Amino acid sequence: MSARHPAHLLIIDPTVSLSSPAMRGVVLSLPELKARGMEIEVWCWECDPSLPLDKVVRLPRFGRLPVLGYYAFSFWAMLRAWWLFKIQKVARPEIIYSVAWYLPACDVAHLHFSPWDWKARQRVLGLRSLRDLYERLVNEIALVWANFALRITTARAVLCVSEAVAADIRAHQNKFAIKLLPNCYDPSRFNPTVRELHRDAMRKALKFAPEEKVFVFASTGHYRRKGFLLAVQALEQLRKSHPSARFLVVGGRPQSLKRLQAQLDSLHPGWREWITFAGMVPDVERYFAAADGFLFPSYSEAFALVEVEAAACGLPLFLTGHHGSEMILEDGHNGLLLEFDADSIAAVLAKFVSGQWKPAPARAARLLDKATYAQLLAGELSSILTPC
Repeated sequence: MSARHPAHLLIIDPTVSLSSPAMRGVVLSLPELKARGMEIEVWCWECDPSLPLDKVVRLPRFGRLPVLGYYAFSFWAMLRAWWLFKIQKVARPEIIYSVAWYLPACDVAHLHFSPWDWKARQRVLGLRSLRDLYERLVNEIALVWANFALRITTARAVLCVSEAVAADIRAHQNKFAIKLLPNCYDPSRFNPTVRELHRDAMRKALKFAPEEKVFVFASTGHYRRKGFLLAVQALEQLRKSHPSARFLVVGGRPQSLKRLQAQLDSLHPGWREWITFAGMVPDVERYFAAADGFLFPSYSEAFALVEVEAAACGLPLFLTGHHGSEMILEDGHNGLLLEFDADSIAAVLAKFVSGQWKPAPARAARLLDKATYAQLLAGELSSILTPC
């Protein structure tokens, strides 16, 4: 990559923003990519302003159909690529980086979810509503698309956010150079000092008494998949013997939280006495500071960024054995492994609340800070420029 001819990098994702867990590491890496002489173009729907980008192309968008809309994004990305590179003979970028399979004709694909794992978990959860049926339909489409993309993709490298996701890919297609690139965190925001600085003030603001044990859960949505109701059931059970237990829920848009609270009114009357909803906040680390443990009994993940950020703040982790937990949880050291059962979870949490178990620093926690992530991502992308 010379100053006269910088490498052209094309990034494809609907949301090029720090608000997107899948894109946060990439966005934080943009300065490093520019420093390596890359000319960066993005195809997207939404993009944070003032990012160090050379060109932003906003693909057509009609309506906002949840989840299925992303297949429309993929269609427009493929159509644009075909028109530019095949029909108009515009020079193809030296590096095309696609999150997921939005453009199978890429050089690097970065996978943040496993539809194969989610299908298995959906069977466990069962069908209880039309929304559940819709989610199953969407995931079946995702499986068809993923299997098709694995066969036709031109990717020379596939990056996976966890060992479990990589294992799923290898089980279905083993022709790629599969490498791990877990989600990263910002150490200036997420670190043990944050708890020391803000714990007392935040607990006072949230009306938590000093003797209360607070478990925090963070998500912007997908509450069923992320085990929110399982966490509520477990904590309700725990409170029978340890009434000091409290639940802090961070994230979620007003309409989603309104529906969730209506569900709680039906299933768990009295929840307002011990559950606090913070909603969407710009400083989630301060809310982590108010907590004593991070409770996340999710059914299906890839490698949840909130787990990384909670661990970086020094919170003990209480996680089910979902994809990605193997990357960060050291059972018995920095947290405890949970079963998908409310009574079992309550028993595990009781050990922590009663002081029978105390966390110790993880011996080999695999946390990537944003600087290391940027170096690794830039290295993987730059390797594409090296002839095979």
